[in-house]
Amino acid sequence: MIDVKLKTSPPPTVDENDRRTKAKCLHILNFSKPHGRTFHVAWFSFMIAFTSWYSIAPLKPYIKSDLNLNSEIATSDILAVSANVIFLVTAGLLCDVIGPRRVMATFLLAGSIPVALASLIHNADGLYAIRFFIGVLGACFVPCQFYTTQMYEKNVVGSANAFAGGWGNLGGGFAYILMPLVFNAINSSVNDTNISWRLAMIIPAGLCIIAGLMNIFLADDCPAGDWLKQKKSLENVEVKEVLEASDKMKIDAYVENSEQFESTKKGKFTELSRAFSNPYVLIMMMQYACTFGVELAIDNVIGTFFITQFGLANTSGNFIGAVFGLMNLFSRATGGIVSDYANKKFGIRGRLLSQVSVLLLEGIFLIIFRFSINSLTSAIVVMIFFSFFTQAGCGTTYSIAPYIDPPIYGTIAGLIGTGGTLGGLMFNSIFAHFRSSIPEGFLVTGIIVTVLSLTTFLLKVSGEKIIPIKRLK
Repeated sequence: MIDVKLKTSPPPTVDENDRRTKAKCLHILNFSKPHGRTFHVAWFSFMIAFTSWYSIAPLKPYIKSDLNLNSEIATSDILAVSANVIFLVTAGLLCDVIGPRRVMATFLLAGSIPVALASLIHNADGLYAIRFFIGVLGACFVPCQFYTTQMYEKNVVGSANAFAGGWGNLGGGFAYILMPLVFNAINSSVNDTNISWRLAMIIPAGLCIIAGLMNIFLADDCPAGDWLKQKKSLENVEVKEVLEASDKMKIDAYVENSEQFESTKKGKFTELSRAFSNPYVLIMMMQYACTFGVELAIDNVIGTFFITQFGLANTSGNFIGAVFGLMNLFSRATGGIVSDYANKKFGIRGRLLSQVSVLLLEGIFLIIFRFSINSLTSAIVVMIFFSFFTQAGCGTTYSIAPYIDPPIYGTIAGLIGTGGTLGGLMFNSIFAHFRSSIPEGFLVTGIIVTVLSLTTFLLKVSGEKIIPIKRLK
């Protein structure tokens, strides 16, 4: 049984007098410091960042009309995703050095500037620049995952990462609810669509500022508190003082934190090289491209697919397509929970088995979707299945990530997230190539995911593979 509970009291396995201790249970309704409050700040901050990152998308028709744009809109979409690659890697490096709290707050506050300045653009070049720099908000995923990895023990970290990441991803759907409501409210007063969409952009900018301040005043970098202060204290503490601790968990936590803080003394480019030279990191990047990357691409085409394939009205087609994104409410978290359960039963091999199973099923249902479009009902049912496994795969992927090279987890988390963004670019290109026959895009995507799911058999994490080496002799 996985220790994910709806409970308001502090986790009983946490020593409240020793803030170095990670929580062994994820209590969803716990808002106390440091674990519960930081968990909720983490996912809420990422949700606001994601909402603001996608805030322009629902307003595209008005922006296109106001600025007299055509293909430039699609180009700005590519720039928004492409820029995120740079910021993701940067976020990972910074989290290892200064901790997630400062990174999350900085990115949110910095991202609020281009979001607000979007209201002042007057041509395509201005839109390009704004969307590029708004891409910094997508990188808030890294400190979100770094937060939960620091706060929760390995037996439940997969669930914590998956819940935080999945609820954060809801921001993509929330943007499509929030921005039209704000636009309509403003337009009902000023009766000018050009002014209304510009004023509407002030709202997500303000939300970014609020979320940034929440990180500064409410969250903790890790159970011990401030990252830099903990780093300094660990540098000064003597080993004999740690060995005198009566609780073995304190020693374990000290060793784990010491290893991670020790890594910050080394050059960050050396760590980046170390991560890039690790073949298992590259495999995880490809697999995250097959989960989050696929999600990004399908978000752009699923509504259009239902509208064109079945002749639905725009509202009806987009509502059905929205189900794909709304599955994040539980699907990504389910992937983390399954991975944690498998880890409890079979160790790290259980996490690897969960990974290959979820990815393989994702690919299979994407392929089936190509041949299930004869009726609206069958298409919706199959979409629900492939959306579930696509998003659950994000959860299983980041349940494995903390085990690959723990001292440089922040860097690795950033690189894996980058893989997802690159996957988004790749699969968007595939769907663009098949724009006159979107179902074929699903078929090709499914084949790619199915093939790459098998790369899980090449992974070696914490000295373990899916098939023990001794069995191969």
